[in-house]
Amino acid sequence: MRGELARLAREGQRPTQLFLTCADSRVVTSMITSSGPGDLFVVRNVGNLVPPPGAESGDDSVAAAIEYAVDVLAVRSITVCGHSGCGAMQALLDAEPGGARTSLRRWLRHGRPSLERLGAPGGPAPRLTGRAVTDAAEELCLVNVVQQLEHLRAHESVARALKDESLELHGLYFHVGEAQAYLLTERDGRRVFDRVRAVDLAT
Repeated sequence: MRGELARLAREGQRPTQLFLTCADSRVVTSMITSSGPGDLFVVRNVGNLVPPPGAESGDDSVAAAIEYAVDVLAVRSITVCGHSGCGAMQALLDAEPGGARTSLRRWLRHGRPSLERLGAPGGPAPRLTGRAVTDAAEELCLVNVVQQLEHLRAHESVARALKDESLELHGLYFHVGEAQAYLLTERDGRRVFDRVRAVDLAT
């Protein structure tokens, strides 16, 4: 790797993708995407959340990374990647009113729209190809990917790049125990997470 890193140091970074995922230690971006140094511009946080623009979060780091990736690095795609067994999603399901306003609780408020979407009547919930969704926690993980993509579209730099057709958005779900990635697609008006090979994610 020394030679490759030396080249990147000389030439600077030119990643083609912003990969936004959870801080969970089991989510290894290079393994999931078969990528190497310089390939991905990565943002990690608890719950792979994208605060909507203008949200009073006290932390502009996600918005700043999105703006930098799109406007400066000119990435061609942004992927929001959720995963199985996400502690943030379980915390949203288990949350009770009141309690101490810790940093974690304040941050997780950006996941509440996903929780509301999960319990809302109407449209069909996202599903997985090849097997049924196991429980409410996994369903929330899938719904959260869809919801955070909507938050992403609301950011000015992203909306502009989408309009210019210079950017694509992707949703991904990684099941830790299966070591399997699922890519979000839409079929017959329904959102489906299809099984994919790691090599497909790197292209």
